[in-house]
Amino acid sequence: MKLSIIIANYNYRDFVGEAIESALAVDWPDKEVIVVDDASTDDSRSIIEGFQGRLTAYFRPKSHQLGAHSFGFEQSRGDVVIFLDSDDMLEPEVMQEVAKVWRAGVSKVQYRMNMIDAAGNQLGSAIPLFPPNDDPQRLRRSFLRTMAYTTPPGSGNAYSRDFADYAFAMTPSTMWASDDPLLTLAPILGDVLTIRKPLARYRIHAENGASGLDQLEKLRRRLYQDIEKANLFATVSRQFGLLVPRDPLRYSLHHLQYRFASYLIKPAAHPFPEDTKSNLVLRLMSSVVKSSQMRLRDKSILLAWILACVVTTRHLQKNLVEWRFAPMSRPRAIKTLLRSLNPFRSAQLSDHARTA
Repeated sequence: MKLSIIIANYNYRDFVGEAIESALAVDWPDKEVIVVDDASTDDSRSIIEGFQGRLTAYFRPKSHQLGAHSFGFEQSRGDVVIFLDSDDMLEPEVMQEVAKVWRAGVSKVQYRMNMIDAAGNQLGSAIPLFPPNDDPQRLRRSFLRTMAYTTPPGSGNAYSRDFADYAFAMTPSTMWASDDPLLTLAPILGDVLTIRKPLARYRIHAENGASGLDQLEKLRRRLYQDIEKANLFATVSRQFGLLVPRDPLRYSLHHLQYRFASYLIKPAAHPFPEDTKSNLVLRLMSSVVKSSQMRLRDKSILLAWILACVVTTRHLQKNLVEWRFAPMSRPRAIKTLLRSLNPFRSAQLSDHARTA
């Protein structure tokens, strides 16, 4: 199989060189590395051009991550495609491990990611903590009920070319993040296989966190993207004759956390006027309890966060929301507590261990 590693970059001059080096170091005889720079205004271009002759680079007008990745995909020829974020890194053995489990009918193979800081130092944890049962049929059934499953972010997935081609063709022009159509459609259009070994590195740094008004804006953008994802989920599922809920987001665990946080931060500007705190709390807690993708320990921590948000003051609610979605902002005591509860995943409440 031919492997294509596609890197989309925008103003990550401090990290894109390491991402490229890790892609070039992947131990696989037939691979190509494609870098698409999305009109960076920093020194990214000179860094990318420093690898001339070892990769294919394109410098394009500004669009967004999805536009850059889909353009890179059109130029690629790989049977297996990894969309590597320009602040992340791959392990050299990633394709060897993927090839061991690859088979016909696979939409993607997902694997864990070691967390590193801005300087590349290991943080001693990996995401996500996959559920004990990784049967793809069971995952699909659960996903069609809840529109949620445990998945790493973009760089933690190796996609089938046929699947990625179909997913991009079905994606509406209003979507801007590559993860959204790919992660949403993978369980519908094929089998999702899981490798529990970390085969990539996820970098935590100031640019991929958010706080204050930036955090609120990020939450609201995420909610609107969730609506787009739900429409895509319903459209494709029905094309294949699959039964799905009338409102796929009603009990979507990932979506409800964003929705609850948005309501807590600024109820007057919340984009769902029908929501109330009590209604959101009940739906979110029900979703946590019913989730088949979460361990009991994880459920307990998330339920504790919900209850803390309910009983505390408005000021502390904003802190709790920030700590939930921006791990770097957490006080040392919170980080220590989470590590003690789960030594394998210090980012227990982190947004980086995603559900689709």
